[in-house]
Amino acid sequence: MSFETYFQGSNISLLKESKMSRLAASRIVHAGRGIGDVTPYGKRMDRLSRRIFGEVVRATDDRSMKVVRIMSAEPIETKEQLSVKYYPNLPMFHYLTKMLRFHGLFFDDHVVFRQVQDELKILRGKVVRPPIGQGKRALLRGAKK
Repeated sequence: MSFETYFQGSNISLLKESKMSRLAASRIVHAGRGIGDVTPYGKRMDRLSRRIFGEVVRATDDRSMKVVRIMSAEPIETKEQLSVKYYPNLPMFHYLTKMLRFHGLFFDDHVVFRQVQDELKILRGKVVRPPIGQGKRALLRGAKK
């Protein structure tokens, strides 16, 4: 006696579909059964996948993981905010502000204050910025010898 004759055609198609869906679902479950488990096969597959994707193969302590994290990070030299191009060219900007100040297009209060202080020092008979080797310490050292 066959399967169809037993049920005599009543809802046979529904029974066949439900049976097929159970079989298909069970096959899908069995396909990846050993990968996530803690079986020896699952451990080997996990290690293999970590090797393939460049991760740490076996679990290790925090200090070693810090080394791994540092070595896998982008090098400092390639970071845009730390490159030479990021910082402004200070000598060029200094020269430009000097030229703009000379032509009267840029006004810096602090520079004007320093110029006034230097003029007052000169009027009192002081040396504003002596050449290297001719300051107070050099004169004292010369008088000692």
